[in-house]
Amino acid sequence: MNENDASRPSRASEAQDAEVPNLKDLAAQWQTKKFGDQVREKVLKDKVLVRIQEATSVIMDLAARQEGAVGEHFDKMEWDSLYNYSANVMDEYTKNVDSILNQLDQLYRKQYLWQESVFLIDSQTGASVIGKAEEWMKLKEQHLEYKGVQLDRSANVIKSAIERLTSKN
Repeated sequence: MNENDASRPSRASEAQDAEVPNLKDLAAQWQTKKFGDQVREKVLKDKVLVRIQEATSVIMDLAARQEGAVGEHFDKMEWDSLYNYSANVMDEYTKNVDSILNQLDQLYRKQYLWQESVFLIDSQTGASVIGKAEEWMKLKEQHLEYKGVQLDRSANVIKSAIERLTSKN
């Protein structure tokens, strides 16, 4: 290293100084309204924070209307009461959902029982119809056998009559 290099700060330290802002400059930036608005805008991109801001503005508007003092500022937000209220709302919602789910479960059970009973009735009706059809077919087969026997007898009688008539000649 020569003397010129020693007297000059290194490039790495220059880059580091450029990256790390001076605390005074940073504090001055935070004190400006424009920078505060930019930071607030970035923070408010989070949906939860947006909802909290909306809830706070609604509460302030309602309080201003009730007290008739537009422009009054609240010193303290009662987060405990807001939490308790929201917890009560969620408890009520959960109870309602549980009740509805229990009713739905009972309806499913009733529907299952109806399906089973209708299936049994349909099965019994189907078995009865098939049984009657089978019985009718058996009776029809018996009748056809009887007719066949009768036709055989008639054919034999006719055959024997023809044989007798032809043998006499």
